Amino acid sequence: MRHIKIGITHGDINGVGYEVIMKVLSEQKIFDGKTIIVYGSPKAAAYHRKSLALQNFNFNLITNADEAAPKRPNIIDCVPGDVKVESGATSQEAGTAALQALETAVNDLRDGKIDLLVTMPINKESVRMVMPEFKSHTAYLAKVFGTTQHSEMYANEAIRTCYVADTPFVSQVAKSITKDAVLEKIVAMNDSLRMDFGCTKPKIAVLALNSEFGDEEKNTISQAVEEAKSSGFIVSGPFLSETFFDAAEYTRFDGVIGMYRDQVVGPFKALAFDNSISYSLGFPKICVSPALTVNYDQVDKNITEESPLAMAIFAASDLLEKREQYTELTKNQLK
Repeated sequence: MRHIKIGITHGDINGVGYEVIMKVLSEQKIFDGKTIIVYGSPKAAAYHRKSLALQNFNFNLITNADEAAPKRPNIIDCVPGDVKVESGATSQEAGTAALQALETAVNDLRDGKIDLLVTMPINKESVRMVMPEFKSHTAYLAKVFGTTQHSEMYANEAIRTCYVADTPFVSQVAKSITKDAVLEKIVAMNDSLRMDFGCTKPKIAVLALNSEFGDEEKNTISQAVEEAKSSGFIVSGPFLSETFFDAAEYTRFDGVIGMYRDQVVGPFKALAFDNSISYSLGFPKICVSPALTVNYDQVDKNITEESPLAMAIFAASDLLEKREQYTELTKNQLK
């Protein structure tokens, strides 16, 4: 694979992000075939480096992605002025710093200055002090790229899954389940499984909304599944969630589409959360997040496991390679 340029946002400056980043970038093997740029704050990084006593670690400060040096941990200062780090605290300043890094990195991703992006965990409560309408990294990317057919996919060695209803409130889920919404997720997942995961003929399972078959299953979800089948998609369902996971039916499919987040995230985490990524599908660029939270109770204690970030970097690199191979293959087929 060609040498690639990877961006990493620093996430919440009051969380474990910098500890994990500095631990991973202390290992030289992570730079094989990659130039890595952290979009963050040198001052916040210095604060955590001192707290963690990581004396031998140093960032290479650059002003833009073109200046990045291979084999070195580069950092772009996205947070001008003084930075107040309050370890383990929700704060407006942390929300501002997270958004400034995300904005700069996503713009560079859109403009082709980096090849892919890894986003470290944020505290949505802090971010919403600055941007009340903020929903997620995926929703932010959708706005920048102008994409309507998108979703947050969770992927590990056991299962790849996404969900239809883009709301955190169970009371609003049912009205979000329309035939078109289900179809959009089928199309988005099918495209990603082919382009990014190397599945030639993806097999997709669609879950039911309810614990028993009701109007939504008969009149909405089933219709979406049948329409997708008539368009050539290999899709089955709706399946009742409990029996689907109890019987390990997910092993027969390349992807699973749930109706709402908690329906799929719980089983996903139970199966193999430590070796997982969150992936924003439906975009022209690769963006992933490691299986981490801000972990406020662990900040600056040097106890947070860094392997999820390393895995996310390697997984994102594999996704990019498969997508470029797919693009080249389909381009040749059209000649």
